[in-house]
Amino acid sequence: MRYGTWAILIIFLLPNVTAIGDLTVFSSSENTSQELAPPLVEWFHGEGDDEKVELLEAMDRQGIITLVHWRTGANEEGGGWPSDDADARAQFHGIDYFPAVAVDGTPISMEAFDEIEWAMPNNEVAIDYSIELIGSSKVEMVSIVAEFTNPHQLNGATQLHVFIVESEARDTIGREAENVLCDWAPSSSFYFTNGSENKWNATLTREHLVGAGIELGDASHANQYELILVMIGGFDNESTNRVISIQRTALPTSWQSSDSSDAIVPAILIVVLLIVIGFIVFAERKREKGLPRLEGSWGPAAGEVEYRIKAGYSMEIGAMEMGEGWRSHSRIKKDSLRAGEEKTGTIKVTGKGSFHMRLSVKVDDLGDWILDLDLPEQKAND
Repeated sequence: MRYGTWAILIIFLLPNVTAIGDLTVFSSSENTSQELAPPLVEWFHGEGDDEKVELLEAMDRQGIITLVHWRTGANEEGGGWPSDDADARAQFHGIDYFPAVAVDGTPISMEAFDEIEWAMPNNEVAIDYSIELIGSSKVEMVSIVAEFTNPHQLNGATQLHVFIVESEARDTIGREAENVLCDWAPSSSFYFTNGSENKWNATLTREHLVGAGIELGDASHANQYELILVMIGGFDNESTNRVISIQRTALPTSWQSSDSSDAIVPAILIVVLLIVIGFIVFAERKREKGLPRLEGSWGPAAGEVEYRIKAGYSMEIGAMEMGEGWRSHSRIKKDSLRAGEEKTGTIKVTGKGSFHMRLSVKVDDLGDWILDLDLPEQKAND
């Protein structure tokens, strides 16, 4: 019984998953818009940029910038890091020579980058968003739903970019880097008019994830990847584009809850289960401590059984019954024993084969019980 109760407890403690048809939501999270966000820095890898990359990674960890590391040229380098999106993004920016950098959606020179005085701007568009990791036997798609209201008319070039970066990436030849871009998906599928309430969604399918080298398994370590939502564009008739919102979070794991209220029911069940287990353990210990023990052995004379009764709780000795094929010429007398008291004696019996006897007892707080005494066949005394 003990093993069964612990198995039930383990089942309750397993991460909660919700089935949708033959698919399962492995993990999910609800995220409110960040009021402030560090500027977006897109770094395009090039030969000899290790020192610069280390500096950028440190700035990202300190919250000074939001770093996206585009591993341009990775196909030629080998190692397995993705480069198709990196090369496409560089082409979008018109970048031909590497390393290179873009800040808030605009390519700038290295000299200009070194002279930037960093500040934490407001997000001009507030974006609330949710993330769900969905699949069957493992995560096969990532669903992102965002809600925002346009504070002004958006210009026609405004896009919402989905960046999936690996926080601590390591390639097949042992090189390490932070915030390496795995997947990039720009979208303009939303309303642009002033005051429009948008409910925007994007789904990264299995093919998308496989092509990007993103392996989420059962979502238990999904937080090694981060989602960065970046809105780049402008308002009204602005001719230049800039970053007007950045939202960033780690992908949710199967061990975390998307909403604290979701944990109330499992928590209550676990508490109730622990209480039940406590009662079971208490009852078992009480029974082990309170039940009497009946022990015996063959005596030196033929047909003689020596017995010993040790009380747990106070008890009363009742009727004695012999097993099939046996008769008793004396009996264990009915008696009362105090807690911890012992009673010993001898009875005379006749019969053949293995010996069996049952003794009825009544124990305080535990009720009526039957004690059994079994002995092997008595050997003749040569």
